[in-house]
Amino acid sequence: MEISVITPSLNMLPYLKCCAASLADQQGVHAEHIVVDGGSTDGTVDWLSAMPEILSMSEKDHGMYDAVNKGLRLAKGEILAYLNCDEQYLPGTLAFVRDFFSGNPGVDILSGDVLVTRPDGSLVAFRKSFAPRPAYIYASYLYTFTCALFFRRRIIDAGFWFDPNLRIAGDTEWLLRVLRAGYNTRHWSRYLSIFMDTGKNASKGENALAAARREYCQGMSAWLKAARLPINGLRLLEKVLRGNYCQSIPLEYDIYPAGFPGQRLHYAAEKIAFRWRR
Repeated sequence: MEISVITPSLNMLPYLKCCAASLADQQGVHAEHIVVDGGSTDGTVDWLSAMPEILSMSEKDHGMYDAVNKGLRLAKGEILAYLNCDEQYLPGTLAFVRDFFSGNPGVDILSGDVLVTRPDGSLVAFRKSFAPRPAYIYASYLYTFTCALFFRRRIIDAGFWFDPNLRIAGDTEWLLRVLRAGYNTRHWSRYLSIFMDTGKNASKGENALAAARREYCQGMSAWLKAARLPINGLRLLEKVLRGNYCQSIPLEYDIYPAGFPGQRLHYAAEKIAFRWRR
């Protein structure tokens, strides 16, 4: 069961190298890594040309979701995902994903937990989640990180592509369409990925969140709009009941700090927080 991972790229070479390294060192599983570059001028194109193990293309596109669609059209894997340049997989993630899908043929989408770090690798926050629910997403935001989201090829084969006209919330809008179509999701309480807070992340900040809501809430029903506050309260209560705000210490993990793709470094965070201040 091959896994294909798409990485959209534009002038992020130090991060891209670490992202690629986090796929290359996954033990016991073959993953197809496809990098779709938007015409970088920082040396990315030359670096990719020297990496035959990565399937890559570089040309102008219409944004990140257009690039992801291009990569998905090239992908050969039965399990698909996309991982941005400033994101990484933790050790053992892809073997776990492969084994999970092999043992759960009725599950279409798998999500996991994420660690948010700074570029130097130090911890910003742990982010535990649960299965995405459309009402919760409409009432708040996409609380499932796409860097810890994996899905079967049959979803794309059924025509569920990302909307290239969206700039920030294409992942949210895509997932809402897929969930409304009845595809089966499962969440596993395991840290699968790293999201690096570079200070320039497209989804970061209140303005970005407001813009994202405008993109994915266009089809929101009147009753959901009216019930937004109590629904969001239920979401927060479920997080409490599931223990999503709790984490034992030290929290240990191994990642590539930005710009240092040669070796994973080990971190043991003693001061931890669930709150990611945007």
